[in-house]
Parts: sequence; C-alpha cells; structure tokens
Amino acid sequence: MGTILDNVTHYYRYINDELADTRTNSFWLVSTPIPICIIMFLYHRFVHSWGPQFMANRPAYKLKNTIIVYNLVQIFLSALMTVKCMSWLYLPGYYSIWCQKINYEDTEVERMVINYVWLYYVIKIIDLLDTVFFVLRKKFNQVTFLHVYHHLGMCLLGFIGTKFVPGGHGIMLGFINSIVHSVMYTYYLISIVKREWVRIWWKKYITQLQILQFLLLILHFGHVIFEPSCAYPKWVSFVFLPHNIFILILFTDFYIKEYIYKKKK
Repeated sequence: MGTILDNVTHYYRYINDELADTRTNSFWLVSTPIPICIIMFLYHRFVHSWGPQFMANRPAYKLKNTIIVYNLVQIFLSALMTVKCMSWLYLPGYYSIWCQKINYEDTEVERMVINYVWLYYVIKIIDLLDTVFFVLRKKFNQVTFLHVYHHLGMCLLGFIGTKFVPGGHGIMLGFINSIVHSVMYTYYLISIVKREWVRIWWKKYITQLQILQFLLLILHFGHVIFEPSCAYPKWVSFVFLPHNIFILILFTDFYIKEYIYKKKK
C-alpha cells in the first residue's frame, strides 16, 4: 500500500511540478489542480442540485442591475483580450498564425502573454456565473448539457493551458474566443437593457459565429499534428481537439434543432 501511495505521489509531483511552466506555476489557482476541481464540483452541484432545490419554493430573482454590470465587465475583459492579442502579437508579426512555438525568453511581451493567459483562465471561471444567474432566475431550461459541459471544459482547458503551455500557438484560442464573447455579451447586454432593439435573427447568427469559432480552432490545432517543423507541443492538440470536436457536434445539433427543424414546423 505504501509503495502505491509513493508512486502516486511521485507521478503527481512530476506532472504538477516538473512538467509545469515555472513562469506560471506559482500563480493563483494554478499551483495545484485542487482549487479548480473544487470550483468545478461546487458549480456542477449547484446548477444541477443545490440551486434548483434552493429556488423550488422561491420566486425568481430579478438580478437586472447585477447582470448589466456582469455583462459590462465581460465585454470589457473580452475586448481587452482581443485588442492585446491584435496589437501586441498578430498585427506586428510577433506571433505566427500558422505555427507559434512557446517563447521562454524573459521579454516584456512574453511577460504580458503569460499574465493575460492567466487572466483568460480566470475569465473562464467568472463565466460560470452565467449558469448561476440562470438558476437564480429560474431559467432552468437554459441549464443544458451543452451549456454546462462547455463551461466546465473551458475551465479545465484554461487550467491546463496556463499551467503547462502559457503562450505560443494556443493564444489563438483565447483571441478567437474573446472576439466571440465580445459580440455575445454585447447581445446579452442589449437584450436586458433595450429589449425592443433585439431582432430574432441576432441569436441565430451568434450561434453561427460560435460554430465558426470551433471550426477555425479545429483547423488551427489540427494542422499542428501534421506539421513536423512546428515546435509547439503536439500533445496539446490531442487534448484540445476531442473536446472541441464534441462541442462542435453539440452546437451543430442545437443549431439544427433550434433554427432548421423548428422553422420547418
């Protein structure tokens, strides 16, 4: 029994400490997987069990002002990530879109990169509030498998990316996702502040934008596997692609049922 525990401890320390990027391994919520696992567990239990039980005999909370502030914060953070990626990395040609290895040089830009990778990870944790607000407003129909799986998956991928591969080719994920979230949270803000401005087709095209996002990211990470000259770690693609392909299938299924089948009926 002692030998088994020793081996488990050895491999845990090897993966958690020796394989981790030393630049980010001491960051908050990064040094060990325990905090993010606890957050994910509590989130899952709340949205599927504790939250609905708590709200069973209570009226739905309005939360309008809270959600307005939340959407404004999300728009600001997403726009900030988008602008930083464009102005610091892609437009100046500092990062290649085709293949970008992780740069371990201690430069101002790379320090900015690892800080914003960590910020993106924190934003994915903040995103969990989307579902919490659904539960507190008793919009249980929106707490779907797709919604919950997507949020949990992004938290886990955010942890892995920040701890082991902060920077390089994976930055494109945060860049594209931040563009989509800028549009998405702007739509959410308008829908709660000026409902009369909202058009039915907006939501449809936002879903199309999300599907396009997943297609682009599959291509972005997929071609690395077949590019021998690319120095970006290929194991990242093997971790990311199954999740992204599954999410693409779920979103496509949702789109077909919501905007094609319903339209025919």
